Amino acid sequence: YTLLVPLYKEPAHVIARLIRNLSALDYPAEKLDIKLICEADDHATIDSIKAQTPPQMMEIIHVPPGAPRTKPKACNIALQHARGEFLVIYDAEDAPPPNQLRLAIAMFRQSSERTACLQAALNYENRSENLLTKLFAIEYSALFRMHLPALEQLHIPIPLGGTSNHLRTAALKQVGGWDAFNVTEDADLGIRLAYFGYDTRVLPSCTMEEAPITLRSWHKQ
Repeated sequence: YTLLVPLYKEPAHVIARLIRNLSALDYPAEKLDIKLICEADDHATIDSIKAQTPPQMMEIIHVPPGAPRTKPKACNIALQHARGEFLVIYDAEDAPPPNQLRLAIAMFRQSSERTACLQAALNYENRSENLLTKLFAIEYSALFRMHLPALEQLHIPIPLGGTSNHLRTAALKQVGGWDAFNVTEDADLGIRLAYFGYDTRVLPSCTMEEAPITLRSWHKQ
């Protein structure tokens, strides 16, 4: 199982929490292939990772300088080194439940080979912080608990979320990976998978994230 984790200018405490969250996954370490993807000139993030002395299954991928400097471009670079039959994307602040990979494997094994992607739900662990975080939580709850399951039932292409989408690596490569110039590369990939005749299903598992707590941080995001 390959895990792609694109990182950029992440604080040291975020990196430390990320390493703990990934280390807590209930999956055989020898079958994990974790790529921590960093821009080659993002020395602070790279140094923070090295300071944590991550386990052997975690590898730093250096993205060479050059346009575009986007998340999908970084993921495409790492995809060239992916060794897993299956692949998932997580963000730096993600806290997936420990059993999520096992649930995804079980659903893939029970599904047709044309099921190329499983989208896990997302929600916010700091939903009670203020009005803004509550609104974020309401939006995600509606999207992942109502909207996407409805699209699945109606056999309508599912626009993926930016994280916790589990994919068959071979199918991802067949459709060309991600569009490096697209800032909504996740939604684009979901539609492209459908165009190539693949199915996307909703995975009954929820990854927790941290919502922006100020209007300024939301605007920057």
